[in-house]
Formats: sequence, C-alpha cells, structure tokens
Amino acid sequence: MNSIKLKLMIIYVSVVLVVMILSGTYMIYSVRNEEINRVRSRLSSHADIVADEIVHQYDPTQFWQAPEWGILAAYNIESMILSDIGIPMAPQPFVALLGAQRINDEAVLLAIGMEEGFTTRSRAIDTNRVTQTWIAYARPVSVGATTFIVYTRVSADALNESMSRLMFHLVIMVLIAVVITAILWFFLANTITNPIVTMIDRAKAMAEGELSQEIPVHGKDEIGQLAYNFNHMAKELSQLDTMRKEFVANVSHELRTPLTSIRTYTETLLEGALEDPQTATRFLTIVDDEAQRMSLLVSDLLELSRLDSARSKLDQDVLDLVGLLRVTIRQSQILAEQKNQTIQFETPVDACFILGNSPRVNQVISNILSNAIKYSPEDTTISVSVETTDTDHRVYIKDEGVGIPEDSISRIFERFYRVDKGRSRAMGGTGLGLAIAKEIIEEHGGNIYASSTPGEGTTMVLRFNRYFEAAVDSEKD
Repeated sequence: MNSIKLKLMIIYVSVVLVVMILSGTYMIYSVRNEEINRVRSRLSSHADIVADEIVHQYDPTQFWQAPEWGILAAYNIESMILSDIGIPMAPQPFVALLGAQRINDEAVLLAIGMEEGFTTRSRAIDTNRVTQTWIAYARPVSVGATTFIVYTRVSADALNESMSRLMFHLVIMVLIAVVITAILWFFLANTITNPIVTMIDRAKAMAEGELSQEIPVHGKDEIGQLAYNFNHMAKELSQLDTMRKEFVANVSHELRTPLTSIRTYTETLLEGALEDPQTATRFLTIVDDEAQRMSLLVSDLLELSRLDSARSKLDQDVLDLVGLLRVTIRQSQILAEQKNQTIQFETPVDACFILGNSPRVNQVISNILSNAIKYSPEDTTISVSVETTDTDHRVYIKDEGVGIPEDSISRIFERFYRVDKGRSRAMGGTGLGLAIAKEIIEEHGGNIYASSTPGEGTTMVLRFNRYFEAAVDSEKD
C-alpha cells in the first residue's frame, strides 16, 4: 500500500464505517428500549384492567367465568390470574394447560416477593404448546387478606422481527454510505494527493539537477503552504547553485590570471632571459608578486570557508571599541602616510564596550581602513567616528575617494564583486575582503552597510551590539 491516496481513502472509509456502526448500534439500542418501554406500558395497563375488572369484582372461584376475558383476548396479550405462589387460577385455557404447575419466570418471582416484575426473556409454552420467548409483566394484587398475582405477557417475536428488519436496513444504509464515501473520496482525494505527487516529481527533478522548479499554489491551507515553501526552497537552491557556479568561475579566473603570468615569465626566463640579470630580476619580482597574490586569495578562500562552515564558536570578550579603533588606526597610519593622507578620529566622550573577538574585529576595521586608503587619492582625509544608540555602537569610516555607483552599493559585499575590476586587481585586491568583513560582523550579531556619492567619497558603517555589564553579570549569576 504505497499510494497515499489509497491510504487516505482507507482511513476515511474506516472512520465513516466506525461512525456508522456506532451510530447504528446506538439507534437500534434506543429504538429497542423505546419499544420495550411501550410494550411494558401496554402490559401494565392490561394488568390494571384485569385487577380492576376481575380480581376486585369477582369471587376467586368465579375468576374463570368473567366475561372480560373474551374482551381482553382481542388485544393479543395473554392475561392470567395466579395464586400467591404462581399457580394459574384463570382463565380456563391456562388452567387446563398448566394445571398446578407454577410459573416461575423473573417477573412472577418478583411479584411473589410483593414487587412489580418485568422481563423480556421469559421462556414458556403458549396455548398451542409451542415454546417461545415472552415479554412478561406481573404485579401483586391484594383483596382483603388474600394476595393474587396479575400476569400479562406478549410474544417477543414481533419485537425481535422488527429489530431484525431495522438492523437489516441499517446494514444496507451503512454499505451504501461506505460505497458512496469511497467513490467521493477517491475523486476528492485528488485535491490533496495531486499537489503532493507534483511535489514528488519536482523533487526528483531537483535531485537530478533541474533546480528551476515551481509548483502552482492553490489556497493558503497546509498544502498551499507546503507548495509555497517548496517554491521558496527551489528558488533558494537555484540561487545557491548560480552563486556556486559564479564562485567557481571567479576562483578559476582569479587563479588563471596569476598562473598565466607566472607561466609566461617562467617560460621567458627558461628561453634565455636568465642571462640578462636586470630582466631576470624584474621577471622574478613579477612572479613573486603573482605568487603572493595567489597565496592571499587562498587565505581569503580558507577564511570564508571557515566562516561558512561555522565549525567553531568565536571566543568573545568584553572589548573597548574606542581603544581597538585607536590601535587599528595606528597600524594603518603607515599606509596613509605613503599617500600623504590623514586619518582623523573623533574620540567619543563615553566609553564604548562590545562583546567580541579582538583579532576578528581588528581584521574588519583594518580591511575597511585599507580600502579607504587604497581608493582615495593623495592628500585626502579619512574620518573615523563612533555613534552610540540605546542598543548599539556604530563606527563610521568616511573617505574622499571616487565613490561607488548607486547600482553597485548593494553588491559590494558579494564575493569577488569589484566595482572597477581592472583597478581593484591592479591594487592587489581579491574581491573577498568585504565579504569576509560582512561574515565576521554578522557572526558578532551586528551588520555592515555603505552609503556613497560618486566623486565625493564613501561611508562604511559598522554596527556592533552594545555590551550591558549589568545584564551580562546577571546571566552569569
């Protein structure tokens, strides 16, 4: 039973069948009880007539001669007057049939004990000496000091036949309901199973590499939400696959360029350039630069891989953000001085503490400062400032460089993306620095973004969560 449609149909039909059986059982039980109560009421009324019209009106020796017996016989109810120990006294046919034999069914025994008795399971012979099941009623009637028992009964065959017919009709109804339910569910189940089957087919196609899959979304129920999430997953996987292909292409391109240079200059040296010391030195210097560039690229790729895999949690301590900025600015000052640039730091009045990993935060700030120095012309100023809000500290690093076009702002944190590919490669960049910075900042729970005006410069904003000493100390306690 591999089909979910078949499973759902069996479950649904089983539920309907159980409900119908329970409902039918309750109905039969209720109808039978009502019918038994109605019969008991008739037997009780009949017994009242016997008691009032015969027992209280005639002498015991004349009970059998009472003309009322003929009238009572027309109701298909057999009536008797018994002695206080259950021996028939009237009418004459039962006296002749049973003689001195006691009637000792449950109803009579209760009446002998001076209680009203009723039973639906009395087994006795009728006037034709045929044994059958009776519904019987008996109650004691006292006349002076003498007690008699009025006994009435009716055959249970009519009730049993009526219940059998009712049960037969209910069984037919249940079978019809089950068949109709199965047919309807077989077609209605398509609304559930068809989207699932479609998802299975699309998932198989995705497993085979066809990631551009989409399922029509009908409604907002669970199936609709599943289809929507499937489409979202397919879209994300497609984007990831595109990014993977672009990543491989970019890595191949970035490696091919220096390898081509190394191979070209190496072949030239082998062909005789080694004999010219000046040319050999220049070529070997180029080969060394390209090798260093490849080494830097591999280091950045390994760094990104570590950040992506998140194998290890960063060791974080309470850091003085202002002090860390001072150290990083001092480290970058040499590069700035080579271009006669000035780094201005607007020291905040209040201390700024964050929770982070000192080398990683230093790496991010150093990368942003390095870019600001690289892409700003000589004799310019790079401004560094800190702004504090209720929840975070924001570091602003503003340069006076060429700026970034508006359509490139949202892409500068992508891997291998360069605004000016030729110039960036010439300056020794790998196109991975900002991507690494973004990963590190987000690993600290912050974020990084940029604003820029072409021709006026770029401002990079690093947002770090504030460190609240009281809150952290209470968590440690």
